[in-house]
Amino acid sequence: MPNFYDWEKTLAYDADITMVVGARGIGKTYGLRKQCIRDFIKRGERFAEIVRFKNELSDVADGYFDRLGHDKDFEEKYMFKTDSRQMYIAERVKDGVKPKWQVLGYFIALTEAQKKKKKTYDYVKRLIFDEAVLDRHDRFHNYLSNEWGILAEIIDTMSRERADVKGIRPRLYLLGNALDIANPFFAVNKVKLPLEFGYRWYSNKTFLLHYVEGGEYAREKSANTVAGRMRNLIGDKIASDNIFEGQTSEFVKKKPSRAKFNFGIVYSGKKFGVWIDLQGGYYYITEKIPNNTDNIYYLQMDDASINWMSANRVTPAMKILVEVNAMGLIRYDNSNVMTNFRDILALFGAT
Repeated sequence: MPNFYDWEKTLAYDADITMVVGARGIGKTYGLRKQCIRDFIKRGERFAEIVRFKNELSDVADGYFDRLGHDKDFEEKYMFKTDSRQMYIAERVKDGVKPKWQVLGYFIALTEAQKKKKKTYDYVKRLIFDEAVLDRHDRFHNYLSNEWGILAEIIDTMSRERADVKGIRPRLYLLGNALDIANPFFAVNKVKLPLEFGYRWYSNKTFLLHYVEGGEYAREKSANTVAGRMRNLIGDKIASDNIFEGQTSEFVKKKPSRAKFNFGIVYSGKKFGVWIDLQGGYYYITEKIPNNTDNIYYLQMDDASINWMSANRVTPAMKILVEVNAMGLIRYDNSNVMTNFRDILALFGAT
């Protein structure tokens, strides 16, 4: 498969906290878990897998090593198993010989952070929080209050790091697929807009964000998978790899006078008006906002960081636009408006 995620490059930055946002299937999770196993084999360093809610623990633990156990680097020499709280490793033995299981890592839920303060966790180096950015279509899950603070508590509980004593320096990894601008990790670290592909440091070089460009893998998936071909049929190909096709096509069209103004967005110094034509069945995006409205969302603060309150309020409406965009039901004033507005759609999960 083209474009496996390059963890060697990312880990070389050695950030306290690393957030990686990229397409599904490029090997972000698999590659990091594999690195954690290598860490234990070489230096005895354990790791932790973080989930948000207690009821997710067993689902994550079940089958955790199904693929890794068959990796060519481990299959012949090592065995793995899990329960709902811990993961284990043993050297492979002959039939009839009892394996010598060792604790490889731990599972922990954010909602149990307070309860687990007295539990002993030994020699934890890396902590992984997969799918850290929630899909706002998920009606059953929400970000926790003070989620960043809870993560700090978990790191402290698991590492017992002291400022005056040298020891293992813990590392946190936040992994996500679809970028949602209204997430607490961007808010706390004052992530700047507009987002650009590549690596960016924040918070005095303690928080590293890698916004991964889809590239070859995104194009391969769009053309050569069942899901990719299905999305193409409803217009999702327009935004494939964050590059619009056919910018002078039917997607550029002036809004009819009957269209009703819905809301406005100001982003990176540009204004966008969102209109709905119920009769024609389309949304229209213009580069002007009516003067007689206060229904405007400003996505940036004065320092270009994300306006958390505004972004959070507009998220439900933007998620609708992401869905409508996937169905090919958005029209634009001109090609420049379409090019610029795609960046906003990408922030709220368009792929």
